[in-house]
Amino acid sequence: MLREDLGGGLELALAVPQHAEALFGLIDENREHLRRWLPFVDATQSVEYARSFLKDQLCQLAEGRALALTLFHQGRAAGMLSLNRIDSVNRAASIGYWLDKGLTGRGLMTRAVGRLIDLAFASFPVDRVEIHCAPGNEPSCAIPERLGFTREAMLRQALRAHEYVDDRVIWGLLREEWPRH
Repeated sequence: MLREDLGGGLELALAVPQHAEALFGLIDENREHLRRWLPFVDATQSVEYARSFLKDQLCQLAEGRALALTLFHQGRAAGMLSLNRIDSVNRAASIGYWLDKGLTGRGLMTRAVGRLIDLAFASFPVDRVEIHCAPGNEPSCAIPERLGFTREAMLRQALRAHEYVDDRVIWGLLREEWPRH
């Protein structure tokens, strides 16, 4: 999958170094919105840093450890989502995502994550996917809830983003629970 049209002006593409400038610009525009929940934001201070990250993601894909995708809306970079920590022994992986603040609340990331789940179960040695979110990040927690995940656990003070320390909700979904499987 290099690029896939999800309809309605929404596209997923393999995250490649050529996306670095657009993604860095998006992070920079959304810095305050994203830094509350994501520890990588302060470290992302240049296009070159973003390019290096994207190159590393391609190496992880080649090793079967991760899949990073860029989300485009109306032809413009809108965010990222990824399948992380692919564990072929335990057949599990986790999903992470972030989106331009101006595009939240439209169901775009829910659609994209649904497609990523399809890819995870079809193309990777995965029978379980997890999403971890801070309970206070209601838009982020709404995605696994809408997609049929089970809220399995709450880890206390387990999510650190800059000066913030939050609990972490763990949502889980098994292959046999995924209705599109």
